[in-house]
Amino acid sequence: MIDLVIFDMDGVLVDSEWLMARVWSDQLSQHDVDIPPRTLIDRFAGQTDMSMADVIAAESGRSLPRDILDRIRIAARKRLGTELEALDGVDRLLTEMIHRRCVCSNSSPDRIRQSLSVTGLDKHFGEDLLFSAADVPRPKPAPDLHLHAAARLAIEPVRAVVIEDSATGVAAAVAAGMRVIGFTGATHIGDGHAEKLKAAGAESICPHMSEIPAHLDRLAHLARQP
Repeated sequence: MIDLVIFDMDGVLVDSEWLMARVWSDQLSQHDVDIPPRTLIDRFAGQTDMSMADVIAAESGRSLPRDILDRIRIAARKRLGTELEALDGVDRLLTEMIHRRCVCSNSSPDRIRQSLSVTGLDKHFGEDLLFSAADVPRPKPAPDLHLHAAARLAIEPVRAVVIEDSATGVAAAVAAGMRVIGFTGATHIGDGHAEKLKAAGAESICPHMSEIPAHLDRLAHLARQP
């Protein structure tokens, strides 16, 4: 009953949210906008860089430089290239998983490729299995990206399961008509986050990748019930 498992990337496959939040906080501070990494994570996890920059500029009243996103990408590339790690248990899960899988991320195509390459997870995903917000008109929380991936892989949305760590991603998957496992094993996850994922529509909460197979089996069993 499960024909495709869709993985978000940041905070699910790779432990990148704290790194990216520090990059953003450092860059913003250079323009007199002081937002701690924890605040950035709680407010913007799962959103695109463009949407983050627009909201921060509007709410701070500061005029951010036009090349702020380029500066952030350059700084992020440096830090991700030396500090990024895969989530514990991800490589083993992907090695042993029998289901088809793909990546759906609001990150840019270059960020996706770099993150998977640095952590050695690229061996589990061909280029045709990487889907970015750049592929669709609307990023998550719209359902466009998940529906685009399902269509490209000829999978009915109802037969896909999505693994997401943010309420933004969970909402997108639910809107696409897919079932969702909320993942809480990344280092950026704070108190009460599991409840936020459930409120957004996650059917179950998984704190470690080693438990994902059991969650998938449970969802498949429930789908077979009359």
